[in-house]
Amino acid sequence: MLEMLNTLAQRPIVAILAITGALLVSAGALVSSPDPKAPPRPVAQYLTVAGYALTIVSIFLFIAAGFLSGR
Repeated sequence: MLEMLNTLAQRPIVAILAITGALLVSAGALVSSPDPKAPPRPVAQYLTVAGYALTIVSIFLFIAAGFLSGR
């Protein structure tokens, strides 16, 4: 289990997840409706949620990498 976490917590993987998450959140903002009174578009919500989820995973892996580096 720790070997898999150590593999996933490598710097390139964490960076790719963070960048992909940021791009998805930005794409969700670009796709959303400019009118604040209009109902939100489902695609924009999906992109935003997926982007934040990837960003949270990358933060978790970054923290895990810090703990694993000391062993």
